[in-house]
Amino acid sequence: MGQNSPKSPASNKRHKCPYCSTDFTRHHNLKSHLLTHSQEKPYVCQTCQARFRRLHDLKRHTKLHTGERPHTCDKCGRKFARGDALARH
Repeated sequence: MGQNSPKSPASNKRHKCPYCSTDFTRHHNLKSHLLTHSQEKPYVCQTCQARFRRLHDLKRHTKLHTGERPHTCDKCGRKFARGDALARH
């Protein structure tokens, strides 16, 4: 595959961050990434007023207050609020 081929990896990353030059294949991913360069934290926890840049992070944080633990270890039955905590377990 040549450099000018539309399927080459370099041509698939068309969205470049103006701050750190990281490349993204999707505009949505660039928009999400741009928040890492901003001090803006528009998502606020209604329980403790903690602020987050991304809605995903607020939703993950909210599980601390609700006690929700949807990730269960198949071997021992222990439950976790986050999938990454289950994976470390």
